[in-house]
Amino acid sequence: MNGTVKTPEQMDEGELIGCLKALAQWKNNDVIKLAFLEPEKMDEVDHLDLSGVVELKRNANGTFEAKFVDKVRVLAMLRELMERRQDGELREFLDGLCPETGGGAP
Repeated sequence: MNGTVKTPEQMDEGELIGCLKALAQWKNNDVIKLAFLEPEKMDEVDHLDLSGVVELKRNANGTFEAKFVDKVRVLAMLRELMERRQDGELREFLDGLCPETGGGAP
């Protein structure tokens, strides 16, 4: 990539679906790392995946607050885009998000 970030309006449907899939699968592990990052290791911030973060705040008393992307809305947008395709990709993706564990759930 050339260093510029496209807005959703500039992306084609395939790129937008790829971004939404990544957000739906995003884990907040790196946010936890950031919360406990020592000041002398701040250069590590550039290597953290914070793509699902909407807002970060560190209060004067040392508490750390993070707000994340609403994954339900992300999945709704993804479903809306992928439903048009009728190629089974949506079902495969959603099945991959919740693989069967062989447990007793119906």
